[in-house]
Amino acid sequence: MFSTMETTFTSFRIVSRGIDISCTVFNPDGLNEGSYVELLSGATVFLSPEIFKKINKSSGAVINVLSMIYAPTNGSFNLPYDSSDGLSYSLASSIWTIVAIVNKKSEHSLNIHMNFTCNNITSDETAVCVFWNLNTNKWSSEGCNTTVINGSAYCACNHLTSFSVLMAGYIPEEDQNLVLLDTLTKILLPVSIGSLLNCIAIEIFLLKQSKSSVALYRHICIIHIAVFLLISNVSFLATSLFDMPSHRFLCKILTFVTHFSLLAFFSWTLVQGLFLVCQLLFVFHHFTKKEFLLLSSILGYGIPSAIAGGTFLVFYPHKYLMSNACWLDNISGAFLLFAIPAIVIMGGNILVLVVVIAKIFKSSVSQGKSEDDEVVEKLMKAVLFCTPQFGLTWALGIPLYVYPKTIFLHYIFALLNPLQGFFLLLFGCLLDKKFYFTCNSVLTWECLSHKT
Repeated sequence: MFSTMETTFTSFRIVSRGIDISCTVFNPDGLNEGSYVELLSGATVFLSPEIFKKINKSSGAVINVLSMIYAPTNGSFNLPYDSSDGLSYSLASSIWTIVAIVNKKSEHSLNIHMNFTCNNITSDETAVCVFWNLNTNKWSSEGCNTTVINGSAYCACNHLTSFSVLMAGYIPEEDQNLVLLDTLTKILLPVSIGSLLNCIAIEIFLLKQSKSSVALYRHICIIHIAVFLLISNVSFLATSLFDMPSHRFLCKILTFVTHFSLLAFFSWTLVQGLFLVCQLLFVFHHFTKKEFLLLSSILGYGIPSAIAGGTFLVFYPHKYLMSNACWLDNISGAFLLFAIPAIVIMGGNILVLVVVIAKIFKSSVSQGKSEDDEVVEKLMKAVLFCTPQFGLTWALGIPLYVYPKTIFLHYIFALLNPLQGFFLLLFGCLLDKKFYFTCNSVLTWECLSHKT
């Protein structure tokens, strides 16, 4: 039906008897090649540079994208689906038929993103995005990716035709793990947020009691590490509280905040690591306030701002976000501007940890301490105390990126990273002997003041 329609220069939408028909008109002169455009039906279509080559601009040609949404009655269109699992699938949403007309010809090779609200979705069902294959007269999922969030199925397909969502009667093991991992993250993140608030309060207290520049710089570093980790945790948790397609602008803001705060968190761990190495290797050199402010300003604020801001400017608006989540798009390359700086900083912090371990061995030998147990104890303390403060739990993300189907790594990552705030509170504050010494000194002074 759509293929025989004449080109129109005015967008329209007609809803009648359960059928929603719309036509979205795009003028190629007002569009950038390789951009995403939103249709009246709510779907998003990618206009590739190849499409623009087919347009005769001199004739005033426009692009028409026609959509028809039809909600079938129960039991209809439950036709065969070529699935590899042998399960029985049934139709679980409306059917969308989308066709693009360029130069009075149908164009099917366009990437499209759609959001389907699934009917009667329950915890024991799973969704799959499909299209009607005219060659086999069956539903097929070839060329489509499916993501299910809060009862909605997000479909990304590389062609235009008739689309819908099918449901099976159980959740595969992979989907069960995704649900458990998501639940685990949402439970543990509030623990991290509460721990970070306590950590910040303790470090501010210790900062006021600091009498040496070394202690002052250390407390400033930990406060900044905790603050930026707190911001990233709150921002990440906030993304789970709303529907992403309906709030894309808010999603972009939260993605930028998360990106910047995580980069700043890693940068401040590097500031602390470099400060520690200088104290270990250059015993007779002490950082001046000017040197510390310069180092921390460039690494802690300048570099994260430049990377996060540059990423936003280069990839905004259509290549900045993932299609189904509030995070940097991996396909366009925006995600790499988080992953690469994080890996570089973690590499630097691992070198710092190596220097710390080497100094422990050297001091043990120089003092004549040959007891293996004592050396092992010191090494364990160094690893436990340094790992959360240097953000090294994120290092698990590297093998996870290389081996994404290793479920064991997913669970370890989901356990350690949401609890990073708790680890920072425990090893950076509560187990610090100076914390107890300062508290005891203040309490003793208060008691003596009251007695006098």
